Amino acid sequence: MVVLIGVPLTVHLVLVTWLCVAVGDRTSWRVGWLMAAGGVFLPLALFVAFLVP
Repeated sequence: MVVLIGVPLTVHLVLVTWLCVAVGDRTSWRVGWLMAAGGVFLPLALFVAFLVP
């Protein structure tokens, strides 16, 4: 069960991290971190909350 959720989550995190770095390079590091907070940390927090009983 964890593998079925973990693999797509890992792919999502890699792609969104790359997007946040690209946006941060074009604008500012603050905008990159703002996108990372919503795009990377929120799904990661939801996945951890799913695992915790």
